[in-house]
Amino acid sequence: MDPGLAGITAYVSQDCTVYSADVIDSHKAPRAGQPSAERSEAPPTSQNDQPVSASTLTDSRAVIILIPVRLGGEKTNPDYFNFAKSILSLEYCIGIIGGKPKQACYFVGFQDDSLIYMDPHYCQSFVDVSTSDFPLQSYHCPSPKKMPFSKMDPSCTIGFYSKSAQDYERISQELSKVLQPSAKEKYPAFTFVQGHGRDYDLSAGLTPEKREWPFIRDPRRTVTTNGDFVLL
Repeated sequence: MDPGLAGITAYVSQDCTVYSADVIDSHKAPRAGQPSAERSEAPPTSQNDQPVSASTLTDSRAVIILIPVRLGGEKTNPDYFNFAKSILSLEYCIGIIGGKPKQACYFVGFQDDSLIYMDPHYCQSFVDVSTSDFPLQSYHCPSPKKMPFSKMDPSCTIGFYSKSAQDYERISQELSKVLQPSAKEKYPAFTFVQGHGRDYDLSAGLTPEKREWPFIRDPRRTVTTNGDFVLL
């Protein structure tokens, strides 16, 4: 691993849900000489066996929080346009991975009703960043590329940068206010939940034979297709 990346990790949400305890655990960097696999999953405690709050953690690393979402059906729902603008306006938002049909883009901002983006497939000259005076030209676009919100593909991934567990507490509180349902947006694009993701694993108490719940296999079918499962 690049030494410059030792102090940062990534967390990818599941089912549009960010589990706060998992993010806070990601902020905990293993101590020197201790591999990550040897760390205990139990929450840290103080001398009186009280849980230590996230704001008192000292051995933390930064976390890039990636949240895959879908902002509509076949096309992006116009009700989410203002939501995307408010997300891109946040200081800790690092952009949106998305695009339009047959073209991937990285949205970094907006202007009026257009998204400002970069094309990750545009080839540029190699830059040796190990030198102290490496050129910066390839990190800047000579002219901004813009795309109307209406052409944005509904499937995208929102990214946030959290410096520490204490910073995450502020981010989650502010985003929870942004995600409050409104008259147009009745359902939030994603949510924050306390605890770990494993705490909400509905299949944990099922037998291996029933682990596929809430889907059941149709025994009459012999060919595996998308219709091979029936939603209860």
